[in-house]
Amino acid sequence: MKIALKQILKIAFAYSVTVIIFTFFLIAPISMEYNKTLWLIVYSFAMFMFAFFTVTKTAYGIGKFEKLDESSKPFGAKGFVYGFLAMVPYMLLGLIHLLVFDIDSLDLGIRIFHYIFRCSMGPMYFMINTLGYTWYAFAVAYLVIPVMSGISYFMGLKGITKLEIRSKHKDEEDFLK
Repeated sequence: MKIALKQILKIAFAYSVTVIIFTFFLIAPISMEYNKTLWLIVYSFAMFMFAFFTVTKTAYGIGKFEKLDESSKPFGAKGFVYGFLAMVPYMLLGLIHLLVFDIDSLDLGIRIFHYIFRCSMGPMYFMINTLGYTWYAFAVAYLVIPVMSGISYFMGLKGITKLEIRSKHKDEEDFLK
């Protein structure tokens, strides 16, 4: 249990670092005079790519470690579980936001909480915006990290270093004949 909690915290930390960096440098796209939304989407996508690389590298390393550690009892779906549990604090934040936030409220505490929620989902903003701020847009955004960590964990567990897509290529000579 202690090892599993450590692995969950590693994945949560990998995403949280991206959220912190997103928040720290958020002033640049917000300060753009024209096309704020476009710049925010581009910035969000760039931060998502950073999250993608940090989460996949972390989950891959966990899979490799658990493959060699006999006490960890690895199985293929464990990476999805780790990723899901790593996103639980962000899901709770989103649930509280859904229940508490009122767009007409002028209460400073609620506004600050709203901005904390928006920054926590910042790297996923481009997805949420593209899917139109619907419930399934948020569901997709919350499930991306578990899917990424699950696939990467499985790759680390099986020792897959890169994905290969093989297609049948005809030799150039066969083509010319």
